[in-house]
Amino acid sequence: MTVAGLQKIIADHNPGVPPAYGKENHPHPVVLIIGGGYSGAALAIRLLEQRRNNMRIVIAEPRSVLGGGQAYSTADKAQLMNGPAGNFSIHRDNLTHLADWVERNSDRHDIVLPPDGASGLFIPRSLFGHYVQEELQHAIRAMDDGVTLEHWQTQVIRLDRPSAGGRMVAGFADGRSLHADLVVLATGVFPLATDVGLSSLANDPRLATPWNEVKLDRLSKANEVLIVGASLSMVDTVASLEARGFTGRYQIISRRGHLIEPVRTAGEALDIVDQNALPCTARELLALVISARRKLLAEGRDWQVIPLSLRPFILRLWQGSTTIEQLRFTRHLRSLWDVTLHRAAPPSYAAVERAMRAGRFTAQAARLVSAELSGEQIEVSLRPRGQRETVTIKVDGIIDARGHQEHDWSRIKAPLVRHLLENGLVRRHDTGFGIDATTDGGVRDQAGTEHGDLFAIGHPLRGVAWESSSLTELREQAQMLAAKLDSALRINVNSGQTAALSRRLHNAAEAVR
Repeated sequence: MTVAGLQKIIADHNPGVPPAYGKENHPHPVVLIIGGGYSGAALAIRLLEQRRNNMRIVIAEPRSVLGGGQAYSTADKAQLMNGPAGNFSIHRDNLTHLADWVERNSDRHDIVLPPDGASGLFIPRSLFGHYVQEELQHAIRAMDDGVTLEHWQTQVIRLDRPSAGGRMVAGFADGRSLHADLVVLATGVFPLATDVGLSSLANDPRLATPWNEVKLDRLSKANEVLIVGASLSMVDTVASLEARGFTGRYQIISRRGHLIEPVRTAGEALDIVDQNALPCTARELLALVISARRKLLAEGRDWQVIPLSLRPFILRLWQGSTTIEQLRFTRHLRSLWDVTLHRAAPPSYAAVERAMRAGRFTAQAARLVSAELSGEQIEVSLRPRGQRETVTIKVDGIIDARGHQEHDWSRIKAPLVRHLLENGLVRRHDTGFGIDATTDGGVRDQAGTEHGDLFAIGHPLRGVAWESSSLTELREQAQMLAAKLDSALRINVNSGQTAALSRRLHNAAEAVR
C-alpha cells in the first residue's frame, strides 16, 4: 500500500483531516507505533478491530509501504515464505484466511495454484506483503469516525519523557515531534554490522546481500561466488541467482557448518514433551531431542516432526529457564536450533539441490578471516573449523547471507536505539537479545520498572519470548498487546494521561507494600 493510497483511505474516512501529519491538538489519545512492517501493521489491525472510538494511531515508518518491512518488501519472486500459506493467516480466528486470499487473488498476482488449493503453497514473500497491506486497508475502511490512522513516512530518532509522569514525546528525523499517550516499539529487524573480514570491500559491487537485486544481477554472470552463512538467507541467495541464470559454483561457509534443510511433510506431532515436567536446562532439552530423534530413526520416520512437536511449548520452555540456562542455550544450541526449527521452502531449496547434483555447490564449517581485491577477483582467507592454519580461495563475488537480524541492542547503531539505552528508557535483556520487558510486552526502564505507556512487539522481545519474531508468535502478540492497549486507552479517555495514572497507581501500590 502506497502513502498516497493510505492517505486517500484516511481522507475519505476523515474529510478535512490532513492524513499525513495530523494535529497536535487532536482530541483523542495518541498511540504511536514505531515501525510499519508486519508487527506494526498487525498490531494496528487488531487495535482498529478492538477500538471503535476515541483513538489516533500514528505509524512511523520510513518506507512508502506499510506491512512489508525488511522481510516482505522484496520484489524478488524467487524468495519464498519458509512455510505454507496455511500457516500464516494474520487472523487468529480464521487460520485459512491467507490461503483463501491467495486463491481469490491468484490470477491478479500470477500465482499457479496446485489442485488441492493454496493451503500448502509456499508463496513469494512479496505476495505476503501485499496480503498484509490489503488487510490493513480493510481495517482502515471499517474504522469509526472517532478513530484516525496516519502514516508518517520518517524515522523516530528519539523518545523522551520531559516531566515525571508526563506523556512521551517522540522526535522525528524530519524535524517533527509528537506527544503520545502510548508508544509501541515495533522496530522489526536491525541489520548486522558488516563482517570485519569484509570491511575492505564495503563499497565494492562484488560484495552483495541477498536483498540487493542490482548486485545480484551483476553476480549472476560470475563463475565462482562465496556465500557467508548457511541458513535461510543462503537458500534465498541461491534461488535468486539460479532464477537469474547463474551457472557458476557456490562455496558456502558458516561458523558451525549446520546446513539448513527443506520443509518436509513429516506427519502428526508427537507427544514427546511432558507438560507437567518441562525441561529446565539446555542439557535436558538436548537430551529430549536426541531421544526423540533416535526413536524416530528406529521407526523409519522423519526427524522434522520434532520441531512441530516442540513448537507449542517454546514460550514455556524459554520463560521457565533461568538466565544462565538461556545463555547456555544461545551459546551452544542456538545455531542448531535455528536450522532445525526454521527450514527452507521446498521450491527454493530445489535450486540448492540442483546445484548440488551438478557439482556446483560445496559447504564447509569455516570462518572468514579476510577478503582483499586481487585483480578482477577477491582473495579470501578462511579458517576451517578446528584448524589453526588458514586456507586461501579466489572468488568473483561474495554474498553476506548471515541474515539481517542483530539482536544485541548494545551493538545497534540506529539513533533511536542508542537514545533509548543512553537515557535509560530501556535496558538490554540479560541474555543480550533485545530489551527487558514483561511477558505481555510492557517495556522496563533501566531500573527495572515497567513504564505503563511504553510497549514492544516482535524483534525487541527476543530475550523475553525467544521466537518472538516468528509470524505465528507475532499473531498472538498483536492480539494480546492490542487488548492491553485498549484497556489503557479506556482509562486514558477519562484522564487524558495514561502514563501519569499508571505511575500514580504503581506508586500507590509500592506505598501499600
